[in-house]
Amino acid sequence: MPTRIGRPDFWAAIGFGFGIYWFFKGFRVYREYRVIEDTPEMPIRSIPMGLVEVHGHTEGDPQVSSPVTATPCFFFKVDIEKWNSDSSGRGSGWRHYKTHADGKPFYLEDPSGKVLVDAHDAEFDVPACDRREVAGWTGLFRATENYPTPGMLDDSLDSGSGIDPAVESAMDPTDRQVLMYVSRVAGLSGLPRGKYRLTEYCIVPEQWYDVTGTCAENPQAQDEHDRNLIRKGENEPTFLISSRDKLGVESRLRWKALAGVFGGGALAVACLAFLLVRFGWL
Repeated sequence: MPTRIGRPDFWAAIGFGFGIYWFFKGFRVYREYRVIEDTPEMPIRSIPMGLVEVHGHTEGDPQVSSPVTATPCFFFKVDIEKWNSDSSGRGSGWRHYKTHADGKPFYLEDPSGKVLVDAHDAEFDVPACDRREVAGWTGLFRATENYPTPGMLDDSLDSGSGIDPAVESAMDPTDRQVLMYVSRVAGLSGLPRGKYRLTEYCIVPEQWYDVTGTCAENPQAQDEHDRNLIRKGENEPTFLISSRDKLGVESRLRWKALAGVFGGGALAVACLAFLLVRFGWL
């Protein structure tokens, strides 16, 4: 008797669910596209209070090191996925586990002036610094690249890892530090078990970014030219930091919205039609 995971109707139901999800997500992306399209790009010196879009390069010395690659940066985001071997019929694959983002406010500068940006809660459209896999379930750890030991991490999780000391001593030091970081983000005591994939994004110095967000008063202004702060608004959720220019941002969002609305809709309709025929309802 075939298992549930091998039945076509099971995968059609999964496809229908994904289609509905991407269909509605496409409309959310389309709203973001329209907001950004209708927001003119302005010189930093001329931005008013409210939703703004500016384009400039980061200025100043980076304040933090990223947790995976120890890259000097102003802000970082790490998406952590965990490999799930599911025997309940849902299938195996990478699933989102945790997201960790942190850093310090940074200045964005253009020829007209500069403005402080607080990147907390921002959506990132920047190239990944690294994608790394670590596998803890065998006690053997592996990474896709060799990077320095992350400067953010310490040995506070050394004790109580739950792994045989002989096996633990054979771990690659850099990969062990990455697993310690995963444990810290997840709030675990000791090194975690399982297989993880980490994708890291960084806002780095002397790079150009397009920022769409809400301009508010800077509560820690240093002088009269430092009165503005761009952050996520309380009423307008759009807050995007992209390494593309305005046309590139709009093009990406437009195609992403079209793919979601039409691709998701087509997938949902096709899977629903299959299910109706399969069960003799059509």
